[in-house]
Order: sequence, then C-alpha cells, then structure tokens
Amino acid sequence: IQYYNAYKLGHLIPPFKKSPEGFRSGMDLITNDRGGHIFEPLIGVFDQVVELDFSSMYPSLMVNFNISSETINCKCCKDDGTGIKVPGVNFHICSKREGIISKSIALPLKKRLKYKEYNKHHDDLRYKFTDIALKWVLVVSFGYLGFKNARFGKIEAHQTVCAFAREFLMRSAEIAVKHGCKVVHGIVDSMWLKDTRGRTPEEFKELTKRIAIEISESVGVPMSWDGFFDIIVFLPSKAEPDIPALSHYWGIKNDGEVKVRGIEVRRRDIPKIIKDAQYAFIDIFKGAKTVDEFKKRIPSAKKKLYEYVERIYSGKVSKDELTIRQRISRSPSQYKVNSYQAVAAKQLERSGVIASAGKNVRYIILNADADPNFPEKKVILSDYYDSRKHEYDRKKYVELLKRAFESIFPYEFPELEELLKSAFNRKSTQMELISFLN
Repeated sequence: IQYYNAYKLGHLIPPFKKSPEGFRSGMDLITNDRGGHIFEPLIGVFDQVVELDFSSMYPSLMVNFNISSETINCKCCKDDGTGIKVPGVNFHICSKREGIISKSIALPLKKRLKYKEYNKHHDDLRYKFTDIALKWVLVVSFGYLGFKNARFGKIEAHQTVCAFAREFLMRSAEIAVKHGCKVVHGIVDSMWLKDTRGRTPEEFKELTKRIAIEISESVGVPMSWDGFFDIIVFLPSKAEPDIPALSHYWGIKNDGEVKVRGIEVRRRDIPKIIKDAQYAFIDIFKGAKTVDEFKKRIPSAKKKLYEYVERIYSGKVSKDELTIRQRISRSPSQYKVNSYQAVAAKQLERSGVIASAGKNVRYIILNADADPNFPEKKVILSDYYDSRKHEYDRKKYVELLKRAFESIFPYEFPELEELLKSAFNRKSTQMELISFLN
C-alpha cells in the first residue's frame, strides 16, 4: 500500500532506506525517545472501576497529524513556521503535502473503526476476525514506521507519534479528574477511573461515557467506553512487592467478562493444569461487587487451590495438562546451561528432528532436582511421555501452582508454603487446613 501511494503521490520508491536519523544531542535523545506514557498504578483491589480506551490510537495519530517519514521536519515548513508543532519535542510536521504513511493507513483505519463498532453490536465471526486482522495491520504500521530498514520509515516519525500519545493521555487524565474521577492506572492508550464523589454505579457509567465523548472531541482521537469492572486487581512486582507491576492486572466486568494481563494464563510456557487452576481461582470472584465481598471469597479460592494440590499429588493429571511449550532461542549445541528448554531441545535433536532456533519444543518435567551430571532426567518430550512408565515431578508442578495462586493477589500468604509442603508430604491435619482456609 505504501509503494502504491508513493507512486500515486509522485515519489520515487528507493531500493533501500535512504533517510538516516538526523544528528541530535544526548539531551534531545533523552527528551524525544520516551515511548508512550504509563501512570504508576495503585496496588490493590478496586471496585466499580471504568476503563476508557483510545480506539487505534497510534494509527489515528498518524492519519490525523499527517505523520510520515517525509513530512517530519520538512524543509518547506521550516522557515515560514507553518508546520504542525509536536508537543514536548523540537519537531514539526508538514502542513502543505499529504504523507505516504498517513495516506496508506487511512482506509484500513476507517474500516477497522467500523468493524469494531459492528463487532460490538452483532454476534458475527466475520466482523470479529476482520476487526482483529485490521487491528494487527494497523499495529504493525506503527512499528514499521520505526523499523531501521523500512524504506518509508523514520525514527523521528515514530517518536512523533509517541509524543502526541503522551500529550493526549495526560490531557485525558486532566479531563477525568476535572469531573471527579480518580485515575487508578493508565497505560499509553487506556485509563482506569474510579469515582470520588459517591455516585451510584449507573450514574458513574453515564458520567464516564460523557467523559469519553469529551475526550474524543478534545484530542481528535476516538475514545471508547470499554466496560465497567465490578472488581479489578492491580498487582505488585514479584521482585519488589512495594512496587507496582505496570502491566500485570486482572478484572471482572459486570457482564462477567474476565480481562487478564501479565499473569500465567496469558503465557505460552505455562502448562494447561496451571492455567485451568488460575482461571478457576479467578472465577470464584465473579459476582463480587465490593472489595469486602472480594476478601470474603479468598478462603474459597484457597480451598480450590488445595483441591488442585491434591489432584497433582494424586498423579492423575493427563499428559496434555502437564505439557509445557517453549520456543527454542538457539541451536541445542549453543546452550551453555542445561535448562528445561535446553535439555528438551537436545532430546528433540537426538530424535532426528532439526531443532533450529524458533521451533517450539513440548516437554514434561520429570525431576527438577535431577543430578547435574544427568540433565536428561529433568524433562521428557511430551510425545515420549507414558504415565505407566514415567512419573512427573509433583513437587515442581505444585510449586508452579502456588506461584499462579499468589500472582493474582496483591496480598502475601506466608502460611501457604508450610501448608503445601505438608500436603505434599501427606501430613496435613484437618486443623491445619481449616486454619489455612480461614
């Protein structure tokens, strides 16, 4: 599409990139190259929270502000001052000619916004998958703008998009605060708002829908009302519990939809048994409308955890549920440490399969604490696993289960370690279990 529009606009198509990055001072680099803005979230459980989300924010900015490699810091607008100023950075955008990139993505953007609207109101898979396809075309268009080998790419254009995004997110937060909302969190193109003036849930929903319209009109980028969360949990960093994890959260909307980011169920290298357990923990909190109701359901989640511990210990977990899938990052001979992934890659190669970088390997953990001199005893390829001959590492899978439980709460459970240890050793008493669940 870019080549077609370049031709239509009278541009020659270069055989390779010919627009190098301009010289800038170190301070300019620090100022300009900052990406999108992210608020530091408040750690904890919150009730009655609304999410507002810019629809295709970066592509919309590229189209609305004519952002393209040849329009950034153009010579024709430099002297007469007619260029569009970029907020927070010393750039300008051409106001006299249409850019190749902005023209190329205008139609996909228009179609995506329409299909997104259709998808909300019609239960038709055609709308859903077309919306997803167009979304990723637009996501890639922004990334390609900063790609070093893109013929019509330029890093200054990429930084210009981020500069407008930072400005508009801050402006959106100011509008929300003006209407009596508290910004619980904000990530690049999304905000989570909580009421501070004692409104009813219905009143707050209506207010935030009006706020979304006001923001859309103010910044020129459509902002959508993305849902009302009965409960949303913003999680701490695993390494530093007092520091929030910027993109680790989960929540339950009032229609029952679950939204998760950054936890085990979103990862590809987590076995199905652990993902199923984590979803089971989360499902327990469906219907909770307040933080107090959330806390009252924690004992039920602990009970569910114990049920999964018992199931893993029983040895009655299927091969499919135990399998871990990881992508090989290098050839087997290049691994210096015998990690699970490395051992599985070497087993795959010995089986006659070319185990090149990028290939997926599927394995089951047999003994996480295997003798370093016999690393092949750590794991086995899932295709060769036979429950009649092999025994999976119950302790390791229980450890993964424990992490999955802890990672969805902003609280610590010091009693968890001892209970799981005693459960594994089959020494837990009824009193220990009752104490834990309470």
